[in-house]
Amino acid sequence: MPNAVKTKISPPTPPPFPIPSSKSVIHLPADHYLHPTAQTEWWWHVGTLKAGDRTFGFEINAAAFYLNKVMFTQVMLTDVDHKVHYRQSTPRPVSKAWAEADPKKNWWVKQGDPATESSWVTMNAPQADPSKNMVVKAAMVDEVSGKPIKFDLTFSQEGPPFIVWGTGVTAGNYYYSLTRLNASGTVTIADEALRVHGLTWMDHEYGQFGTPGAPVLWFLQDMQLDNGVHLSNFTVFTKPPSLDSTTDSNVTVQFPDGTTYYEQSKLTPFGRIWKSPQGTKFFLEFKIEIPAFHAALVVTSPVDGQDFPLPLLKADTYEGVATASGTFMGHPTHGTAWNEQQPAG
Repeated sequence: MPNAVKTKISPPTPPPFPIPSSKSVIHLPADHYLHPTAQTEWWWHVGTLKAGDRTFGFEINAAAFYLNKVMFTQVMLTDVDHKVHYRQSTPRPVSKAWAEADPKKNWWVKQGDPATESSWVTMNAPQADPSKNMVVKAAMVDEVSGKPIKFDLTFSQEGPPFIVWGTGVTAGNYYYSLTRLNASGTVTIADEALRVHGLTWMDHEYGQFGTPGAPVLWFLQDMQLDNGVHLSNFTVFTKPPSLDSTTDSNVTVQFPDGTTYYEQSKLTPFGRIWKSPQGTKFFLEFKIEIPAFHAALVVTSPVDGQDFPLPLLKADTYEGVATASGTFMGHPTHGTAWNEQQPAG
């Protein structure tokens, strides 16, 4: 992908309700750290990595759901060219001592012990600016094949943070992303070590996410377009829409200079469907329409089975690498994407 930060785009005529970044409730670097009073919190690295001509999707997530009395890591790797998906979810007892809360200290997150466990995640960064030089390491043993997978990656943000919803908060849930992360390092599949690089995405979400016993049902599509515009489109529902039916959604749109808008959009699942072994039906193609930006974009998952069954949360969640293509402000565009959904719980 071209360098998104240096790409220049003429801002559109402001839509009816732009949300200026000055209204953001997110304060960095302090909010990059643990929030001890939050009911839920996670740091979630995802995206597309390249190793020569090969393409990989990945996820490294460390999360705590205190009201559900569970913490867990999710680690996955999708080998797009070979249509192979590796994953492991590892639950752990709840602990408050799993991440650094003091912004005067170096930032870190840790679940699992690399010395004694086969599945673990560590994240570390300097105190001055933890969005730079984040060292993220992880290991897992694939739940199906038994293959060991390891990650040793460094991420450095260039440009402004991505403030979800324009303000970073809704209904007590706080949410920002780093979507211009230059990633590099190694991914090891069994004995095969691969040098990888890419422009990746990190979500940090904390506060109140849903209600115990009532899982949040959602669709979400993240996009990093080659015109430098980044988008996060989502909808929540009580009953999932059917194939080829259009539903209301909302989208956060950020331009390379950090100008951010929160807009109405339309979402239509179409085309391919994949049914998981647990019986959950997942949509693999979505059309997203954003009238304010004359945008029509399609997000497509190139590999079917990219789900995380989570029996402890009574959920089966699809979280996988995707691609985006279509038009934005009347011009053709394409890029990397992420397709996430929990249509049943």
